[in-house]
Amino acid sequence: MILLADVGNSRIKWAIFDAGGFQQRGQAGHGEGSWVDLLEDQWLELIRPTRVLIVSVTGSETRAALTHWIRRAWGIEAEFVVSTAAACGIRNSYAEPERMGADRWVAMIAAHALIGQGCYIVDCGTAVTIDALTADGQHLGGIIVPGMRLMREALYRETRQIPPEFGEARLFGHSTRDGVWGGALYAVASAIDGVTERMIALHGLGVRLLTGGDAETVLPFLENEYRWEPDLIFTGLRVIADAS
Repeated sequence: MILLADVGNSRIKWAIFDAGGFQQRGQAGHGEGSWVDLLEDQWLELIRPTRVLIVSVTGSETRAALTHWIRRAWGIEAEFVVSTAAACGIRNSYAEPERMGADRWVAMIAAHALIGQGCYIVDCGTAVTIDALTADGQHLGGIIVPGMRLMREALYRETRQIPPEFGEARLFGHSTRDGVWGGALYAVASAIDGVTERMIALHGLGVRLLTGGDAETVLPFLENEYRWEPDLIFTGLRVIADAS
């Protein structure tokens, strides 16, 4: 039994992989309380896993807290995925591979294992990343743009008359709050469609994969065809676990 965990900038998502499938899963926001409280709420009642494989984009303090809790609770060492020059059939385009976000690396490993052909991987989270991968596993590069929440927060922070309010994402907003929510959503959707179109024009057709916490929200507003893969990170972690 392997515990797979995706620790993002705002949420931790996890799944138990056992007997050839995902048996249990959960998620929670982080940032307000302690990691001890959060992990005991999420994991304390789980049967002891044989391995814990984690991809994290947070800092060293979070990594230390996770490591300590897992060691104390289960007597095993957490395994953290880091981006490398090559792994599981794909090759990194970064001159300094370790500087690539590990979540992007894991998503590309999953995409290569699932698709086996040229593809474009879109991850909609706190940031939106779009990466191009060839059929033989070469990472061509990618882009990073702010996600919807970051766009809204930038407006709230840098303007005097746009208060942080919940709104509805409408193309024709009839209030400032709706204009902000609609603007962030359509900006992200337009960026995804536009960037993938440009990548395809330069490097050829490929499957467009969509994942991340905001993917389900963005998907109805995209003009092109995308394959929604909500478990892409967990699939990548499973591939890495099998390889190791």
